[in-house]
Amino acid sequence: MTLLKLVAGLVLLAAKAASSPVEAAVEVPNWWTKPQFDCPLWKGTLPNGYQDLAGTKCGNAKTKTYTGGFITARLYEIPGAWQKAPRYTEIVKGTGDAIKKGLATFGSLANPGPLAINIGIAWGGIGELIKVDDNNSGQKSPCYILINFPPEWNDVPLAALQKDIIGRMYQCVEQYHRPTVTTWTEANKWWRRGIARYFDGLSYPAKAGDFLTEGLYPEEYHYGVPLYQNSDAASLFFHFADQLGGWSPADVHSWMKTHPNKAKYDDELASLSADSRITPSLWHRFILASIDGTIKYPSGQKITNTQGGVPSRDQSGTVDLAVGAAYSRSVSISSFKGAINVFTVKAGQTLRLSVETEPGVEWSVRKVGTAAWNSGARTRTVDLVAGGQGTVKYQIALGSTKNGPGGYIAKVGMKRTV
Repeated sequence: MTLLKLVAGLVLLAAKAASSPVEAAVEVPNWWTKPQFDCPLWKGTLPNGYQDLAGTKCGNAKTKTYTGGFITARLYEIPGAWQKAPRYTEIVKGTGDAIKKGLATFGSLANPGPLAINIGIAWGGIGELIKVDDNNSGQKSPCYILINFPPEWNDVPLAALQKDIIGRMYQCVEQYHRPTVTTWTEANKWWRRGIARYFDGLSYPAKAGDFLTEGLYPEEYHYGVPLYQNSDAASLFFHFADQLGGWSPADVHSWMKTHPNKAKYDDELASLSADSRITPSLWHRFILASIDGTIKYPSGQKITNTQGGVPSRDQSGTVDLAVGAAYSRSVSISSFKGAINVFTVKAGQTLRLSVETEPGVEWSVRKVGTAAWNSGARTRTVDLVAGGQGTVKYQIALGSTKNGPGGYIAKVGMKRTV
């Protein structure tokens, strides 16, 4: 279960007969008793799990309205004991700051609008820290978010809370544009959660203290599984596409609006392989940027991977050829992963390198210890001048967007010319 598992939505009201906001705590056991409730700016059927607020009035709930672009966000302080907590002022102010940043970042992306987002802070919710109503039966607006602030969350860093608020707000924008995408599948988690996490990273770059026990940040991207199995951590790819791939936040949003919604991994792979925007070149450059650690947040802060980098394999033996002699070895590459193969060459040789691959597979090469990659057409040849003494190592990085879950073979060839 992730930190932000998306389930039913927003608690909006306090107990009926509350004499003061602080004492009017909402009681969890009664949330399933009535199907309807009445509150200004929010009328209708409560999302599953919060029906207990039905029939209550919200006259004693503090509210504040924020606007930006095509979005109106209303923050409700649902009366309860949480308002006596030491962090009460910090949480309320921090929530407001996050809402404003979210509106500034993607308020214009909810066009043509209007989109209403109702956000409630309560104490006594069930489960996750923040929940958003993502099963809205085709409804585009309003969207409901609940921030649950029980005592056990008192050690949650404010920035982590703020990141998640913005991420859930963006999921309301996604819901506005794609109201029929209401079911979570193994194939859509990576882009739905990953893009929401990307947008929260635009405003709040992650810091070490922000990491919680649930949910994944781009720093936790797993190179051992394909892009489309990385869930929240797939946000790393969108940060790359934005920063180094020529995309913008608007481009990421536009991609989200039209990407096919699939149920199974194999179908998602087929869809990605045919995607005209996630090209073999773009994917391969993501692999190179991942190897070099050059992906950053907009603030300039590097996104440092905490789960290990792109898998690297040292090929056995040393390439030591007579002039005119040739060497070849087959290496494997899986779609939407990435791989590094390291070859050891005896110094004093000049070798003409070629890598035979199929369309959809890209490769680059560099001498270990140098920064620049040699990249280009997959059918090119590259002269490797192994000067000096002893041996020289070369890295060959590969990336594939081919359809099919199995591995593909690339044939690495070297012929000594000098």
